[in-house]
Amino acid sequence: MKKIIILTFLVSFIFSCSPKHYDYSAMSVPEEGGIKFVQYTRDDEVVIGPSVKVNPTTKQLVWYASPFIAVSPNGEMIAYVARVNQLNNLYIKNIKGGRTTMQRSFNRYVMDMSFSPDSKKIAFTEKRQNIHNINQINSTQGAAVQQIAASTRDEMGPSYSIDGKEIFYTREEGNRFYIWSFNTETSLVTQYGEGFTPVMTPDGEQMIITRNSKTGFRGEIWSINLKTGMETLILNDPVKGYSSPSISSDNKTIACVGVTQKSAGYPQNLDIYTVQIDGTKLTQVTFHGGYDISPQWTPDGKSLFFISQRGNPNGEYNVWKMEQR
Repeated sequence: MKKIIILTFLVSFIFSCSPKHYDYSAMSVPEEGGIKFVQYTRDDEVVIGPSVKVNPTTKQLVWYASPFIAVSPNGEMIAYVARVNQLNNLYIKNIKGGRTTMQRSFNRYVMDMSFSPDSKKIAFTEKRQNIHNINQINSTQGAAVQQIAASTRDEMGPSYSIDGKEIFYTREEGNRFYIWSFNTETSLVTQYGEGFTPVMTPDGEQMIITRNSKTGFRGEIWSINLKTGMETLILNDPVKGYSSPSISSDNKTIACVGVTQKSAGYPQNLDIYTVQIDGTKLTQVTFHGGYDISPQWTPDGKSLFFISQRGNPNGEYNVWKMEQR
């Protein structure tokens, strides 16, 4: 399995990466009978996914939480990371055409990304000289890269405010992680609180984040009201972790990554779950024994793009889309 090995925020619930002796070649499993899966990338595109490991002491899964794909708000493009010429670069594929691919950064070690609300720009994380920083680039033309957040701290996982004027991101400070924002008009930076993987709700009123539990490194999903500062726990579990929230366009449903315990025929792995923004109706959506990660809603809120090991005998990643039949 192709992956990026990084030392940043990890969510717990694996020193080997892929489950051994598991057949990844199936596109779906019986428990996913109501879902249609469509593969959007080819094996020769060498799609890269986040690091997934096993904690040697606890034997729990830990993974890099920021999404390795992004869907443009206009519904026309999907961005992902692919490895070409020993470099992990940002690529964009036309969703409707399926095969048109553009490289939007050069000679860089790209790790995650997010489209601006008007779909014209992409903010992404780049690792250089062992430091993670935030950059911005035009999504359709030119290759000029604007550095957004660059310090001696690791800064990663960018996402835009609803009006596109602010870029929210995660900053690591002494093995703890905090949400910050960069105002693109004034260059002012603001700290919002502890957590990582920030995404805005479509109404612009709340920020949905991941936060490690107080009793360990199990990821929890929280919301922060941007007007009142009130913090609300949406999803947690005493055994397994969740991360990587993506909110649907109707402001009601969160898709996220969560751990699925080992069971008959399936190894311990990562799957996609959905939960209502009020914390109700937690539902496991995928059941494949490989890793299903980085869920991203389509603009109409009817489907999810994600990265998965499914459909490849070697458990290598590709970009997939799931649709209700």
